[in-house]
Amino acid sequence: MKIEIEVKAFGKDEVQGTLVAYKSNELMRVHNLSDKTTIAEVETLLEALFEEVERGFINPEQCVGKITIRAKKENGEIKYLG
Repeated sequence: MKIEIEVKAFGKDEVQGTLVAYKSNELMRVHNLSDKTTIAEVETLLEALFEEVERGFINPEQCVGKITIRAKKENGEIKYLG
């Protein structure tokens, strides 16, 4: 099964010559996983991406993640895409 993991960090930034500035850092990874993959294993992948995003952004105001599993129903069965 294919999953997509996206993580975004954002917040205020100090830029000389500006009154207010914001910065964001966003990463997306696609993984092909076995249907026996556990939620704990997916959380480990998510945590690794959080750490990677936060390395490029010190003390973000917010850091959010999204996990997407793509599937369709075909002939009464769920088929995972990817």
